[in-house]
Amino acid sequence: MAKRLAAAIGLMLLMAAAGGGYYAYTMLSDDPMVVSKSEEGVVVTRKSKVSLPDGGGVVTELTVGQTEEEEDLALSDEEADKVKLPFAVDYFVKNMSADEATVCRQIYKGLTDMEETIHIKKDVISSADICQLVVMCVTGSPEIDNIDTNYSVQVDANGCASALTINYTRSAEDTQTRRALTEQAIDKIVAEIPLGSTDQQKFKILHDAVINRCLYYEADDDCYTAYGCLVGGNAVCEGYSKALMLLCDRVGLPCLPVIGQATNEDGTAQGHIWNKVMLDGQWYSTDVTWDDPVFESAENYLRYDYCAVTDEEMGRNHTEDENKYMKEPECTATELDYYRYYGYFAEDADEAEQAFRRAVRDAMERGDEYARIKCADRECFDGTLDWVFGGGTGSEALFELLQEYAEDYPDKGYDISGYSVINNAVTFNISIRLRKD
Repeated sequence: MAKRLAAAIGLMLLMAAAGGGYYAYTMLSDDPMVVSKSEEGVVVTRKSKVSLPDGGGVVTELTVGQTEEEEDLALSDEEADKVKLPFAVDYFVKNMSADEATVCRQIYKGLTDMEETIHIKKDVISSADICQLVVMCVTGSPEIDNIDTNYSVQVDANGCASALTINYTRSAEDTQTRRALTEQAIDKIVAEIPLGSTDQQKFKILHDAVINRCLYYEADDDCYTAYGCLVGGNAVCEGYSKALMLLCDRVGLPCLPVIGQATNEDGTAQGHIWNKVMLDGQWYSTDVTWDDPVFESAENYLRYDYCAVTDEEMGRNHTEDENKYMKEPECTATELDYYRYYGYFAEDADEAEQAFRRAVRDAMERGDEYARIKCADRECFDGTLDWVFGGGTGSEALFELLQEYAEDYPDKGYDISGYSVINNAVTFNISIRLRKD
């Protein structure tokens, strides 16, 4: 799919300059940095996203070695403890040592205050680990979207990070204006959630809103932000993920970012971001980007193939990167999987026919163009797909089902002379597109 092939991650701080070129950095990289050595220590410069100026990476000169005066510039432990963190960062901080948590809070406060130099607690985070910590802070803070594509790390003689130098892409005033517009967009979406909705019902509305508001398109730096997704209407996976996090936070649904690799049908892998969300006290894996596929022949199509699934299901074509500061929860629950929750799940071919009956009935009642089901395994999927295709002429039983419900909803304008089929052989989902006059 075009979306998957284009899903190169735009995540801040995930590209590292190296030898005049660049390479895609993952959490498993041994040395994701450009290093300028001196007798007292080193200056580390990291490069994010994709562009490099002529002549190689940009090195920001810093005074190497931390002085007593500079030590006092770091936010104290007591002050750091008072910093209120966004949900995702706070979740990951709970798995850290007290000193690591202090550094995380120092970085987060520095970023939100738009400090150009952020001093951090001494002798806590090694130069090898600082990038992973910054990545966690940025991806876990969807409201932070004004960081430039490069930043520098001051490393002391002991090999520990002591300060960050950050460049910001816009003024504080512009940043606040964008956040206000993003909040307005969130207000409109949340207002669509009926009182008394269950967690799954809330999440479906948020899931659909992100997809319906956004076109997968790498237009400019806004595409890496929730603002680009919810206000600009263009985003890549990072923008989708951050938008979903902000929406979930507003309605009280815990939501985390997941960084890793997604594998296309042809076996190629791309850097990617998706999410984990807690519904009714259980964690589920979700990829709202991949539920917004690019099919020229399927207008207005969104799907639920990656909506509230298990780690095993997501792991068929998604692999989580290792980051010592991002300990993700396991997702094993199935009760609130979209298809199970709404009765569109089938264990075998006989159940699949009944699942399609419910899916077609509900779709026509709503006036939708698509009816979707999910099969439990490959055997059920293959058998159901054969039944749907009906030897290439369509299923007589399915045509009868379409006619039955079309007669119940004559004002919806359905044309029952044919239907189209969309299937996902990885997640065992089958959708039929209903024709309309």
